[in-house]
Amino acid sequence: MEVEESSEQISILNGTEQNTATEAIDEAPTLMEESELFQDAVIELGRRLWKSSPEKQHYTKGCLWSPDGTCILVPVHLDGMHVIELPRDLYLARTMSATRALSKLDTAVHVREGGTVYDYVWYPFMSSLAPETCCWLASRQHEPIHMWDAFTGELRCTYRGYDSVDEVEAAIAITFSNNGEQVIGGYKKSIKLFDTNVPGRALSSISVKQAVSCFALTTDNDSTVTTGSWNGFINHFDLRAPKLGPLFTLGGHTGGITWLRYAALTESDSWLLYSGARKDNKILEWDMRNYLKPVREFRRTVETNQRIYFDLSAPEQRWLVSGETGGNLRIWDLHNNIDEAVPLHGDCCNGVNFHPSLPILATTSGQHHFVDSAEDEDLQIIKAKSEQAEIIINYENALRFWWIGKSVVDDGETDNLL
Repeated sequence: MEVEESSEQISILNGTEQNTATEAIDEAPTLMEESELFQDAVIELGRRLWKSSPEKQHYTKGCLWSPDGTCILVPVHLDGMHVIELPRDLYLARTMSATRALSKLDTAVHVREGGTVYDYVWYPFMSSLAPETCCWLASRQHEPIHMWDAFTGELRCTYRGYDSVDEVEAAIAITFSNNGEQVIGGYKKSIKLFDTNVPGRALSSISVKQAVSCFALTTDNDSTVTTGSWNGFINHFDLRAPKLGPLFTLGGHTGGITWLRYAALTESDSWLLYSGARKDNKILEWDMRNYLKPVREFRRTVETNQRIYFDLSAPEQRWLVSGETGGNLRIWDLHNNIDEAVPLHGDCCNGVNFHPSLPILATTSGQHHFVDSAEDEDLQIIKAKSEQAEIIINYENALRFWWIGKSVVDDGETDNLL
């Protein structure tokens, strides 16, 4: 494992910068006003690009803001995981000028994980004011679950799941329990539970008949967990009854489930679940208290097997956003039943994530591009064709920050987005 740190390390690491970030975190607005979002044209705040080629494609695989909003985690195919911090002038921003200079988003911590990163999640109570809480989990091919330090990029510990022949098995999906005391791993044939404070082997295991592809937890019941599967079904389990099997199973998607999200993650009283699947052009909304059929259906364009993330604004869940294969950002106003597609990327928009307190949206782009060189057996010819393909293929592997709140333009007017 190699760690790469830029000169601008995560804010609280260095002297005077620590004080500045601490004050900014303390004074920052607690939550954005959802009624003010997407009323003006979005403004790009910052950008980070990764170079790519047909031989070694470095495309992003989504993004996830830290719970305190100071930085964002971005896995990149064949390039590990990058922690990138929020530009400091945005901590206390309430409005944004359309003429603001674009920020260069440099990597603060780079963990060079080999292989494919299956899933990742921040510790739910992560705060830059408490360094011991600054960590995330990641699962990758052929490896146990790793916990990484967000300041140094060092490996803190591992959580190891074993298969039926006592060999280490990689978790396909991972999450923390709501209270952060348990690590939950989803495997091909089981759900394994680990004590966060006691790394090592799983404490308990629940057998499943369908491989777990993703998790969602409702704050209304800490003893249950909802899982997606590559078979296209959604299962709901009670962790207190490991031999009972799923309490119920939902169908409705044509592809494997890639992402699940409960509404009202910061409040109780909601059992609304949103689900998306690969090569499936719909997001389904379920009421898990009456799950016979979806409540609503939202249309988007998903033409690949990769995970295309969606996200809900908080705390009212007025806005639902999703990436699309063509590079659009799809936006739904759930209160007024309005939707709009906004072209933001030149390649597949695979990741979207609302900042936890500011009117800022992070998006990522990129996908695997297939280059057909099987007709030529001469390696030099193949190489030459690949170099040409790099110019022809429109690679855009990017992380971009967008201001989605109130904006100020030179002529005093604003353009309404929705």
